[in-house]
Amino acid sequence: MQELLKWVIGGIIARSAYNVLVKEKTLQRRVFISHSWKKGSHDYEKLIEKIRVEKIPIYNHSIPVNKAFDETGKRELEKIFRRQMVYCSKVFVLATRGLKDNTFVRTEIKIAKEMKKEVIAIKPIGQKGIPDFIKRNADRIISNKIDSIKKILK
Repeated sequence: MQELLKWVIGGIIARSAYNVLVKEKTLQRRVFISHSWKKGSHDYEKLIEKIRVEKIPIYNHSIPVNKAFDETGKRELEKIFRRQMVYCSKVFVLATRGLKDNTFVRTEIKIAKEMKKEVIAIKPIGQKGIPDFIKRNADRIISNKIDSIKKILK
């Protein structure tokens, strides 16, 4: 009887360890969220907060708003964007209506396309359209509702 009990308890412990270490490990998506430090930082912060509250496992390769750097060296910025995007599977673009055609968001989209990354435009709720340069280059356009974001990250 004791031998049987040892086997049962051992099996339960082994199964629990397996579930914790292997089976139940959730996939963490690597993403880059393109945003304008001047225009879109509020939308970026709201999106990050939504993802955090919903406990969606992501590794955010974006350049944080509080670590914005000198925007004068375009070539240097392009190198930084490439370095940040290299391990990402998806590039999210906050498709805020106020973005101008000549922003660094355009450069980020260009680099993402060159690197064969999926570009997903996130359209704010209630906004009628999105900038044309984003619409032309997005592989998908979704709303910024959390269900749309969860679905795209599965």
